Amino acid sequence: MDRSYLRINGRGNAWPIPIAQHHPFYDLPGAPDYANASYSILKKDAKGKIVNDILIDAGHGIIPFLLKNGNRIPDALLITHPHFDHTLGMDWIIQSYYRFRGKKKYPVYATKGCREQIIKTMPHLEELCAFTELSYGRPERVKEAAGEMTVTAYPVYHGSHARGAAMLLVEMGEAGKQLLFTGDVLLPMLRRTDMDRLNGVDWLVTDANNRFSYPKTNHWSVMRRQPEDTEYLKPWMESLSEDILMQPHNFQSYVNYQYLLDFFRDFPGKEAYILTVLEFAGHIRPVNLLLSHYSGLEDEKYYGERLLDTPGLEKWGQEVVKRAGLNIMVKVPETGELIGLE
Repeated sequence: MDRSYLRINGRGNAWPIPIAQHHPFYDLPGAPDYANASYSILKKDAKGKIVNDILIDAGHGIIPFLLKNGNRIPDALLITHPHFDHTLGMDWIIQSYYRFRGKKKYPVYATKGCREQIIKTMPHLEELCAFTELSYGRPERVKEAAGEMTVTAYPVYHGSHARGAAMLLVEMGEAGKQLLFTGDVLLPMLRRTDMDRLNGVDWLVTDANNRFSYPKTNHWSVMRRQPEDTEYLKPWMESLSEDILMQPHNFQSYVNYQYLLDFFRDFPGKEAYILTVLEFAGHIRPVNLLLSHYSGLEDEKYYGERLLDTPGLEKWGQEVVKRAGLNIMVKVPETGELIGLE
């Protein structure tokens, strides 16, 4: 009998291990975490052989990871946003598929803005990919999945340079599971109806770049630490406008444009914006919260907090969620870890 899993292919952000530096969260000689926040939804047969692999994001380290873990080309790729630490491995995967699968185009699911930025950066991929456009708030069937699966994109703000950035909700019909991959987020731009729809997702797989607020990174934090974070949040909030938030999103699509207008209608005041993982989790109440993409460099520099290793971040996350009164299981996985979805 086939079984479904979430595999952690990498959990590192763009600068987890600068050359000549060290970080307690990342094991230099071990798993390829460098610039590689990446996951797979796998289907395995009774003998443990992978029969289906839907890949979410493909950063620098994904190729060595795939080569060492089955050496199998994923069946399709879902992309949250077009930054290199989420897309650089695309070229190797797509070229391999095109060359050795009868010059068939490789299936990629992304928003229009994300697709355009990827093609601008790697123009040769346009002829090698079969892109399926993800419109905000609209489920799209993942045709390459073994079993019923849909993906829905929801817009996020991750800075003006992250065109078409989105979090992705993957719904597995057969397993009855929902997994929400936030990608990189500074501010989610979800309508209230979609916040309600996401209530109780099984897994929230999220960017935990900073423990405390520092918006110049263009990442949200796990929590606020007042009054210290006011120094960093207040000037950024004062400079924020609808035009700034809408800039990286694609207006050529009426659906996407209308979605963003609806978001600003639902959240007319800046004070209602969600700026932390903890606030978001409090709204949607996931069953499990998976923290990855950790840096902590701003926590160390601006808050005087030491960098954490994997057990340290998990223990801290569990304590934070418990103090907030949330009944959520917090996990910080190791790269290569398999999480059962049945």
